[in-house]
Amino acid sequence: MSKFKFGILGGDLRYKILFDMLKKDGYQVYSYCNNCINCENKNFDTFFEGIDVIIAPIPFSKDNKNVFLNDCLEVKIKELFMRMSENDIKILIGGVISDDARELAAKFGIRTFDFFEHEAVAVLNAIPTAEGAIQTAMEASDKTIFGSKCIVLGYGRCGKLLAKDLKGLGADVFVSFRNERDEAYIKAYGYKGFNLYELKNFVSGIEFIFNTIPAPIVEKSIIKKIKRDCIIIDLAQAPGGVDFNFAREQNIKAFYCPGLPGRVAPVSAAEVLKNAVLRISVSQIPSV
Repeated sequence: MSKFKFGILGGDLRYKILFDMLKKDGYQVYSYCNNCINCENKNFDTFFEGIDVIIAPIPFSKDNKNVFLNDCLEVKIKELFMRMSENDIKILIGGVISDDARELAAKFGIRTFDFFEHEAVAVLNAIPTAEGAIQTAMEASDKTIFGSKCIVLGYGRCGKLLAKDLKGLGADVFVSFRNERDEAYIKAYGYKGFNLYELKNFVSGIEFIFNTIPAPIVEKSIIKKIKRDCIIIDLAQAPGGVDFNFAREQNIKAFYCPGLPGRVAPVSAAEVLKNAVLRISVSQIPSV
């Protein structure tokens, strides 16, 4: 077995489970600033010593300047890469890594790998995301999904699974499309398709709206047409696609739900991440 040494930087409960899984498989694993891990390294200066691979948070950064390790601690991206370079660490794995961060890493000789550029991770991660979104909607509403009218905005990985799960629960599912291919699949699976640009014509009688598009889709003119008891669930990458301030002004329940897999199914999410970490490490590091 390759004796990789992993350093887990920040992260949530799924990273604690990932830590345990890797340790159980015989790997040396260290951590810094994960509130869920008790036996972590408390010293940032010595954390990097002897590490082969850094596992960074999901998302890697929220402002493209800092890596947010927990609620009260952050480290500048450049400082992280400097520490890695000083300790000859060449590989960083994280989630939602920007092009700017990748370019900066390359200047330090660091290869970056984004979890969500691996199709298996992206698809399997969408499963608990869809289930968690529906769970959140059900907890927020006094209505059942069965018999309700639901809109799914976006027909990517998560949108596909959401539409399937909602239809399986007996909902009347409307799905947006922006191209003929998606329109055809939406029709083939028995959903009611509509062009995204016609959203305003479909929202008035909807009980649940699920957004997966990282763009300002559910804005004021749309929210004005929504029923007051409609539940909005936003799953898009930051900053999301919903005008939350205006929704609150209209007394509409709107929820931004990043990181659902880590909250609703951390064990399943950690297993997916572990497999990706090992695949990347084996492909990039010579066996020792």
